[in-house]
Amino acid sequence: MPRTPYSSTAPVIDATALAAVVWALDPHRGWGEDWLSFAEAAATPAVFAAIWLFAACHIGVYRVPPRQDLQLSLRRSLDAWLATWGLGGLVALTLLPPTHLAVWPLLGAGLVSMVLLRLLGLFAPWWDDDSRLRALVVGTSSVAKSLRDRRSGGSLEVVGIVPFTNEVGTQSFRRLGDVQDLARILRDERVDVAVVSPSDEAITGEVRAAFRACTDQRVAVRYFPHLLDVEDSEVCIAWQAGYGSLDVMQVTLPDRALAVAAKRAIDLVGAGLGVLALLPVFVGCAIAVKLTSAGPVLYRQTRVGAGGRQFPCLKFRTMRQGADRQQELLRSASLQDGPAFKMAGDPRITPVGGFLRKFSLDELPQLFNVLAGHMSLVGPRPPIPSEVDRYAWWQKRRVSVKPGLTCLWQVWGRNRVSFKRWVEMDLYYIDNWTLWMDLKLIVHTVRVVVKGTGM
Repeated sequence: MPRTPYSSTAPVIDATALAAVVWALDPHRGWGEDWLSFAEAAATPAVFAAIWLFAACHIGVYRVPPRQDLQLSLRRSLDAWLATWGLGGLVALTLLPPTHLAVWPLLGAGLVSMVLLRLLGLFAPWWDDDSRLRALVVGTSSVAKSLRDRRSGGSLEVVGIVPFTNEVGTQSFRRLGDVQDLARILRDERVDVAVVSPSDEAITGEVRAAFRACTDQRVAVRYFPHLLDVEDSEVCIAWQAGYGSLDVMQVTLPDRALAVAAKRAIDLVGAGLGVLALLPVFVGCAIAVKLTSAGPVLYRQTRVGAGGRQFPCLKFRTMRQGADRQQELLRSASLQDGPAFKMAGDPRITPVGGFLRKFSLDELPQLFNVLAGHMSLVGPRPPIPSEVDRYAWWQKRRVSVKPGLTCLWQVWGRNRVSFKRWVEMDLYYIDNWTLWMDLKLIVHTVRVVVKGTGM
């Protein structure tokens, strides 16, 4: 039996079924003695059917066939029916002739009919969407997994995946071959669109070659650059001196100014209470540093804050005096790639300093930086000026906001991620910041500090 597009037949079946349910629950149903009485009897079912079609199309009910994703299909259908029941009942009670329509039984009957229709769709192999584009995923970034998990696009039928050379394969889709065979795969699989989503391991030259292969095979490309892996952002094309660029513009929420003020209030209260509650810890750390090595208790280092402004960042001293001058000599032993410096077994660190770093106690004096307005409780860690000078153009957005005591990297990355991924985590925080995210990061930071995973 030939397949029938779900997006064209399902609206007719749903509207007919709901109209029948409304008619069956109307005690005044019937054909009537004339055209006027017939119109009055048919008005309520017609109104509900029309409102359903509007709500269902707006919510995207018909972009997800039940055989593709039953859970998402049911969820969208039930959302659309609740909207139809509420709005349709309001219209029926106010604009249409008086009726004894059973409103609450209608809610239950409509829900049952929607569920039954979706379950029947599972056993109707001919009732599917044959209008979807055949898509090939090229690359193994998070986009590939999202297409597998959400499947909310509805317009794509993913035929498989082709990873780039250095990428680890994914189990989300069937692997169809290597990127060197991309042109042949595009022809054999009759691909309409290539979803190019390179991960950190992808080679730039291979990404460009993939674009050329798609162009030669007249296959459309949807490109998802990894550095744009952000939410709640708008991306547009801008032109400068004849060259195109992708401009990422952060969406400004109406209540953002209020949220920023609330963030500052939380910083003041949290830092103030932290200093008072941890005063014995401050005293203990200061005594330990003073008695075990020569030099001042506090170490002041110039760091870069919001907008590139520099400020003196406070820490309990954990290294011997003159350690700054030795850093470049030890650069080759750094565990952190990029301009940042992290070294296991750093010979400059004192025994007490190693203990303070392990539990992040050396950063407690930065609570005073928070009170002074240089820093926030949560935000990207403040870099030193020499690191910022070596940032790539897109990494400099990291210093566009006030730095913080803790951040996504401190909680989930620590010393286990590359510098590029570190910056991407900071940019994700910048583009998706909420007060709720700050509170969760503060709680998780306490857990990390207690475990002692610092360096």
